[in-house]
Amino acid sequence: MTHENGQGWEHPPGEGAGGGPVPPADGSGGSPWAAPGGAPPPQPPSGPYGPSSPYGGPHGSPPPPRPGVVALRRLNLGDILNGAFSYIRHNPKTALGLTAIIMAVISVPSAVANGSMMNDLSSWTEQLEQQRDESLPVFPFSALTIVAVAAGPVLQWLGQALLTGLLAAVVGLSVIGRKLTMGQAWETVRPRLGGVLGVAGLYALLGLASALLLVGVIAAPSALIITDAASPWVAVPAMGFGMLAWIALNVWIYVRTSLAMPVTVLENLGPAGSLVRSWRLTVGSWWRVFGILLLATLIAGVASSVLSVPFSIGNAVAEFGIPDATLRSIATGALTFLGTVLASTLVVPFTIGVTALLYVDLRIRREGLDLKLQTAAQSGHHVGPEIYLPEPAQPGHSFGGGQ
Repeated sequence: MTHENGQGWEHPPGEGAGGGPVPPADGSGGSPWAAPGGAPPPQPPSGPYGPSSPYGGPHGSPPPPRPGVVALRRLNLGDILNGAFSYIRHNPKTALGLTAIIMAVISVPSAVANGSMMNDLSSWTEQLEQQRDESLPVFPFSALTIVAVAAGPVLQWLGQALLTGLLAAVVGLSVIGRKLTMGQAWETVRPRLGGVLGVAGLYALLGLASALLLVGVIAAPSALIITDAASPWVAVPAMGFGMLAWIALNVWIYVRTSLAMPVTVLENLGPAGSLVRSWRLTVGSWWRVFGILLLATLIAGVASSVLSVPFSIGNAVAEFGIPDATLRSIATGALTFLGTVLASTLVVPFTIGVTALLYVDLRIRREGLDLKLQTAAQSGHHVGPEIYLPEPAQPGHSFGGGQ
């Protein structure tokens, strides 16, 4: 309602010319529009990743959460390589400590075998120069050398299987921000130890089958040549093509089964089930997995070679600079041991981390695992490896303690 005051029409306080409310001069209040020339309305408070709006705002949607060593989204090559380094930096005591302990134990037979073998050969050569009768033993190696050479591969097989399982658990839980101690990593893997050793055993059987196949690839053309059943011009190229096919088959099977160890640790599957699960996860992603694993192997190989150079030089100096055979064997064995442990401690966690993160990435791409990991990380509850169990294994269950 208006009234006349003698100078013109006025409006009651709070109303404008159009009968609506007059916006405050400072642009605040209930109106969604700011006064001309005034300050814009205040923005809502920023979230943990910066200002956001229902439509992503001028800068797009906020980045995915990163509670651990990688962002919870589909991982690219850089994410996987950086994550493999990040989990080591995030938890060096566990990642490097476990590797150093296990590699030190499994490297002892190799170092002993190397030093003992050098000592045996040196002693045998000296005896050969001094006497030329029949009393000189034909076989130059001692019982210690034979035992060390035989025990080395077995102990390395056990140690590498255990280390791969332990670090797979460390990587899997570091993705959601958990920092496992060495004891916690062992407690996580101990119930799954049978599966870990079983997967390692299946890998060994696959390696044995591959070796037998290689023998056949070489022996069959050789037999044809010896028996004059085929011309060397035919048999030798056939052998070459057979070896190329053997290499391709080995690489193909290796890539398809490369995720079995993270599967058995994080999904608690048996050995055969883990290989089948790895096979299925890599369907349609063979070239990507192959490329990333190959790059990681090249990086690890170069780093290992660089780290071993000082110890190789030390071995050469010891070989020609220490006249006493016993001291020389001790020196070369010690240098071999130290070089192996140092290179393995710094390189092996990286390659295991790449494989474990490839597993996480394929689960995210195929099963939307990132959503479950985000929920678990934000719940604030204690989360273990059960977060990686596939949904059908736990219907209706909310991980991380939430309901």
